[in-house]
Amino acid sequence: MQFLKKIKWAYYVATLALLVGVLLWGQSGLPAGGTHAYRLFSFYALIPGALFTIGGMLGYKNAHMKWLYPLIFGILTRVVVLQFHRLQVGLALMPFLVALAGVAVGVAVRLALQNMSFRMRQRLKKAALLATAAVCVTLLIHIVHALTLDRIIQYKEITFASPHVPAHMDGYRIAFIVDVHNLRGQNLMTVVDAINRRPVDLLLLGGDFYHKDGEPWQSMSILAQTITTDGIFGVEGNHDNYVNLFVAMEANGMVPLSNSGLHVRENFFLAGVEDFETRSPNIPEATTGAAPGDFVLLLSHNPDVAMQQDTTGVDLILSGHTHGGQITLFGLWAPYFTFTNAVTRYGQRFRSGWATSRDGTPVFVSNGVGDYLVRVFARPQVVLLTLATAQ
Repeated sequence: MQFLKKIKWAYYVATLALLVGVLLWGQSGLPAGGTHAYRLFSFYALIPGALFTIGGMLGYKNAHMKWLYPLIFGILTRVVVLQFHRLQVGLALMPFLVALAGVAVGVAVRLALQNMSFRMRQRLKKAALLATAAVCVTLLIHIVHALTLDRIIQYKEITFASPHVPAHMDGYRIAFIVDVHNLRGQNLMTVVDAINRRPVDLLLLGGDFYHKDGEPWQSMSILAQTITTDGIFGVEGNHDNYVNLFVAMEANGMVPLSNSGLHVRENFFLAGVEDFETRSPNIPEATTGAAPGDFVLLLSHNPDVAMQQDTTGVDLILSGHTHGGQITLFGLWAPYFTFTNAVTRYGQRFRSGWATSRDGTPVFVSNGVGDYLVRVFARPQVVLLTLATAQ
């Protein structure tokens, strides 16, 4: 029992420290502010787990009025949420309800055990030990992955075959970089060097660059050193000041796309739209200049626009924004996308990789290349796309 008591107080201290730390982080103005840290950690990681576990232990012990402790702690959590009033983080009483659910489960388990035979209790204990071991092993795997592979950039090769790809563009190579965030300086130069060792015809930038300490000028000057046949084009992200970004792009010989498009090669039309969260993307306007029979590639930082507007005239959409789910279970499920629509309105649909728009247009969503917060089974990546002519 002493061990359980130590665990309980460890949860209290760790969770309180996290709350205070995130609050100070958000107010400090440091890169990758506390709003996102709070979203990621408090609503499907440490804080709900702490509240549920403490509530469960107290409920199981039938600790009379002590079960109010996690509920009060849940209210304290909500006070911190109010510091970030612009967040869409679900129910206002969510921390309270999580703690209450833990109490209810604890009480139910205690009542069930009281009416069980000794043999059944022993079996249940073994099952609980196995479940606990499985959870611990899973947690360890995710921690190791976060500290190793999730810190190494993947250069992801994909191929897109379409009858609309012109024959003279069969084998055309496109590098796609999005969600650069805190990746800059020599680290960003390393990415450029890696792309230059894998010759590409076109570099596309999907938005969300670092924006302090002289940025995005420095980042644009580094990315401009990418060797391409047909140039560098890009759109803004929700974290970008698009005016500053576009000026920096143009100063470095890049072409910004803002509800606009152009022919990069014969029968190859490239379009880009404004950010879905901060401005007014317009796919029909961006693709106005495309001719019948053109292969049309659309850049949109946020993939959600593909579910809101007509994409029937588009052959392929490249997006980012969702960071591969940021923290996922074995790369298969991002809890945050299930419990809130703050990043995407469409759940797991645009978490990572191939998806389709409302009209059936293929959409590829990159995990993004930058480090913003901890990644768990959401490895950073640069996408290297090869176009192929389908017969």
